[in-house]
Amino acid sequence: MKRLGTVTHLHGQSCFVVKYDVIDSNASLYGMLNSQVIDKSVRPIGKVVTVFGSEKQPYFLVRIYRELKTAQIKNLVKEKVYIK
Repeated sequence: MKRLGTVTHLHGQSCFVVKYDVIDSNASLYGMLNSQVIDKSVRPIGKVVTVFGSEKQPYFLVRIYRELKTAQIKNLVKEKVYIK
């Protein structure tokens, strides 16, 4: 399990934005595309669909799995998320 970053906000009803907060110059950001995203309780919540922003401060757009309820999705804002 590797930390991806912190959820900054929801983007529509099916996605949220994650601010990458790991300082690792050797990380392949585009290698994280299609990676499964999990929360702190190791529950799958979505997958990375795109990377945007600058190389020094990238952001990820994560598509939320349909199984999650609206209340669960709203509770993810400002929480740390991880990738497998």
